[in-house]
Amino acid sequence: MPRADRRVLVVAYYFPPMGLSGVQRIARFVKYLPEFGWQPEVLTIDPAGYFAYDPSLLDELTQRGIPIHRTASLDPTRFFGRSKQVALPAESSRQKLAALSQWLFVPDNKIGWMPAAVRRGKALLAERRFDAILATAPPYTAALIGQRLAASAHIPLALDFRDDWVGNPRHVYPTPLHRQLHLMLERRALKAAGRIFTINERIRTAMLARWPELLSAGAIRVLPQGYDAADFMTKSGGDSRGGTRCRFVYSGVFYDRQKPDFFLHALAQVLDRHPEWRDLVEATFVGLLPAYVPALVAELGLGPNVTATGYKTHPEAIHQVMSADVLWLTVGSGAGQDQISTGKLYEYLGTRKPILGLVPTGAARDVLQQDQAALCVEPEETPAIADAIELLVRGWMDGTLPVGDAADRGRYERRLLTKSLTQNLDELIDTRA
Repeated sequence: MPRADRRVLVVAYYFPPMGLSGVQRIARFVKYLPEFGWQPEVLTIDPAGYFAYDPSLLDELTQRGIPIHRTASLDPTRFFGRSKQVALPAESSRQKLAALSQWLFVPDNKIGWMPAAVRRGKALLAERRFDAILATAPPYTAALIGQRLAASAHIPLALDFRDDWVGNPRHVYPTPLHRQLHLMLERRALKAAGRIFTINERIRTAMLARWPELLSAGAIRVLPQGYDAADFMTKSGGDSRGGTRCRFVYSGVFYDRQKPDFFLHALAQVLDRHPEWRDLVEATFVGLLPAYVPALVAELGLGPNVTATGYKTHPEAIHQVMSADVLWLTVGSGAGQDQISTGKLYEYLGTRKPILGLVPTGAARDVLQQDQAALCVEPEETPAIADAIELLVRGWMDGTLPVGDAADRGRYERRLLTKSLTQNLDELIDTRA
């Protein structure tokens, strides 16, 4: 029987009912922590303007009686009003806003959450015993909150990084002073943490290289992204076998250098080579699409072959993913992109379906190349992408599309990863004692 007498305060800005990939990891850890003797309570925000909301993710936790404590946050999302869904900005606008934000706020524009979060966190720590604090970043403000609370209560701190901090490829430092401030804050947070988790080895290696005098190899460990097997057992996802079209599905958003352009150009090339396939191939986008994509689809003559569902709740998205013949994802090329291993990759693994990865050398390719049902192509080489699409369509026509190995992909199951998390938390507590 697992022990049930340890408690952890989880600090997470992105949390249900907010949607998108940033909430999945910590929400599923919280869901399964009680099975391994750790009772979580969550310190998060009262949501304001955001790109997507998914009440189904919150329902899973409230039905389990997980205490969730919400505070106000004086950050830019307040301008959009309370719990309001806002449109995803164009990439050019997002980059300009990000640059302005990085000028004005250190470590990020969620720093306005810190006063309220620290105040509420200290009140919770005074009301009852907690054995550890687990803070997940980004935003990196959450790491600072966790550091402050752990110091005030004299309890161990664990930090979870879904992205690198100072080495984040999506972060631009306006001046050397800005970078120095980030380095100072990162160092303080890492020094305060008894255990640090990263989602892949590339981020772990970068942090160790940046702080060799501060971090030991044992203090920072890889705890990868994952999938929840319960999603595929309890949700009627459907099966694509016997369909009249070979269905390529992309689930999620496009962000920064992740773009649908090269896939769409490649698909157009394939259909130009094989016009008889125009009634046999379909590309479905599940999630938020950049505003320019419909015009690009029309320009390429792909209107009859491309559908976009818009944002879907997690159960609905799983249904769409399970109805695919091939799942595809992309990570852009360029400096720092080797650190990116998107959450959708691991959810795709849970389906056991074939995966087309338009990914550079890096963390995502490291995972896919170990999988018997995955095919990797450089993300911006349109002719090679077209060849891969053609190969997969022929496999669909012949009934020879590969199936992922259940045992191999099972390494990334959320319950198993949560067990590893709790083992690390137990080590942290026991070592300190």
